[in-house]
Amino acid sequence: MDARPVTMHPRLQRALLGRRMPRLDDSSSAPSGAIANALRIARGHLAARRYADAIAPLKQAALLAPNDASMLHELGVACLFAQRLPEAVGWLRRSIELEPTVARVHFELGLALAQAGNEDGALAALRTATALDPALAEAHGQAADILRRKNRLDEAAYSYERAFDASPAGAYGLLCRAKALVARGHGSEAEACLKEVIALAPSGRSDEGWRVEAELVLADLLVEAGRFGEAGAAFERSIELAPWQATAHLGLVTSKKMTEGDRPIVERIVQRLEGSDLTPRQRMMLHFAAGKALDDLREYGAAMGHFDAANRTRQTIAPFDRSAFARSIDGLIARFTRDFFAENAALGSDDETPVFVLGMPRSGTTLIERVLSGHPHVGGGGERSFWNQNAPAWVGASTERLPARANELRGNYLRLLRGIAPDALRVTDKMPFNFLWVGLVHALLPRARIVHCRRNPVDTCLSIYSTYFAEHWGFTSDRGDLAAYYRQYLRLTDHWRAVLPADRMIDVDYEEAIASPEETARRLIAFCGLEWDPACLSPDRNVDAVRTASRWQARQPIYRTSIERWRNYEPWLGELRGLLPQ
Repeated sequence: MDARPVTMHPRLQRALLGRRMPRLDDSSSAPSGAIANALRIARGHLAARRYADAIAPLKQAALLAPNDASMLHELGVACLFAQRLPEAVGWLRRSIELEPTVARVHFELGLALAQAGNEDGALAALRTATALDPALAEAHGQAADILRRKNRLDEAAYSYERAFDASPAGAYGLLCRAKALVARGHGSEAEACLKEVIALAPSGRSDEGWRVEAELVLADLLVEAGRFGEAGAAFERSIELAPWQATAHLGLVTSKKMTEGDRPIVERIVQRLEGSDLTPRQRMMLHFAAGKALDDLREYGAAMGHFDAANRTRQTIAPFDRSAFARSIDGLIARFTRDFFAENAALGSDDETPVFVLGMPRSGTTLIERVLSGHPHVGGGGERSFWNQNAPAWVGASTERLPARANELRGNYLRLLRGIAPDALRVTDKMPFNFLWVGLVHALLPRARIVHCRRNPVDTCLSIYSTYFAEHWGFTSDRGDLAAYYRQYLRLTDHWRAVLPADRMIDVDYEEAIASPEETARRLIAFCGLEWDPACLSPDRNVDAVRTASRWQARQPIYRTSIERWRNYEPWLGELRGLLPQ
C-alpha cells in the first residue's frame, strides 16, 4: 500500500497565495478603509508565512463583508495553511454556498478535507473542481493521489493522465504522467520520466517542489523493485531539498534494517518531531518512522512510545465502531449460508483463474503471494481493491437483483486479472480484507481458490499497530479495537470454513511457512491444481514489484525473527494480552 500523504509544497503554497485579491460584494456597506487595512495586515502575515497571525485580521474583514465569497475563501486558505483544518473547511464551504462555481475553492476544500483525514469528502470536492475547470491540473493530481492510496490504481492512472493533459509542458504535468505509468505498472518508463522531471526542476527553481515529489516517487519505485541502495539515496535527496516533509524520513527507515551506524537518522527524525509546523499526518508518520528505527535498534520501550503517539493521531483520523462492525459480521454470516450457495448455484461460473490470498493485514499474505507467483503459471496481482469497492453494495442486496448483475461483476473482475497476467493459468489477489467478501466471491466464482493466511494473533495485531498504512481503517489504532476486530475476523473465517466446500479454502500458518517452506509451498501449488516448480522456494528472488508495507522484508530470504515478536513488547500488550493462547 502506498504511503504518501497529502503534502503542501512551497510552490503550491505560492500558487494559492497568488490568487486574485478579494473583491467586496457590491451590497456591502462596510467601511472599505477598515477592510483594506485588515487585508493589508493579513497579507503581510501571509507573505511572511505567519499563517495563524493572518486569521484574526481576515476574520475582521469577513465580519465587515460577510457576503463576500472571495473574502471567505481567503480566510479559509489562511486556516488551511495554519492547519486549523475544521475552520478551513467551514470557511471554504461558506464561500462555496455564496459562489458555487469557483473551481479553485472546491480544490482547496479538497486539500483541507484530505489533510483532515476525510479522503472521501476530499475526492468529491476535487472531482467537483475538475468538472468546473478541467484544466485545473493539480486538482486532477490530488484526486489521483487519494485514489492511489485507496489502491484504485486504474482510476488513479486516469486522473494522473488528465493532470498531464491539463499541463503537458510543465514539471508537474510530467510528474503526473510518471505517476500514471507507476499506477499502470510500467516501472521502466516511469523511472525515465521521473528522471526527466528531476532534470527539469533543479534546486533553486520555482518548480523545485515537484522535484521533491519526483524524488519520492522514484524512491518508492526503486524500493518496489528491490533497489534499496538507490532508493535510500533518492530519499536523502528529497530530505535535503525539503526537510519539512515526513514521507522521505518514513520511506528511508522502512527500506532498510537500521543499525548503530544509522543513529544520526534517528536523531534527525526525533529533532524534526520537535517542530511546531507539522501537520497531524506528518507528525504521525515521523512517530512511525522513529518507532520502526528504535525497534530495529532493540529499544522497545522507546519504540512503543512512538507507536503510541502515532496511533493517537491515527485514531482521530479514523475512529472505529466495534458494535457496528460486529453487526456487519452478523449480517454476512446470516446471509451466506450453505443454503444460499445451493439456491444460487446458477450464479457461478467454472473459471479457475482467481487465487485469493487473504487474512488479517500483516499475517503473511505478501510472503504467500510471492511463493505462489514464483510459479511460471501464476501471475502476481498484488492488492486489488475490486471487491472492497464493489461487494458492499451487493452483500445486502435482494437475491433477486444479483443475477442481473452477476455476469457483469464477474466479467469485470476476470478482465482485471487477465489484464495483469494474460497468459497465466492462475492470478493472485492478495487484498487481505477480501476475507469479508468470501461469500459473494464464492457465489460468483465457485472454482476460485481461497488461501487464508494466519499468524500468531498478538504478533499480527502488534505489527498492524506499529505500521503506517496509507489508508486508515479505524481498528488499527487502539489495542482494544484491534482485539475486538480480530475476534470478529476469527468468527467470520470460521464461518467460511464451515460453509465452503473443503477443496476451495486452505489455511496457511505463517509460522509453518517459515519453519517448513518447501512443505508449505508444495501444499499451496497442489491446492492451486498446478505441477510443482522449485522457483516457488525462492520468494526473495521473485522479480515482481512489491507495493505493500512489507516491501523491504519481502526481498529478504525467509527469516524467523518476526515469530513471537510480541515478547519484546510484553509489558505494553494491554488488551492484546487476551488474544494469547490460554
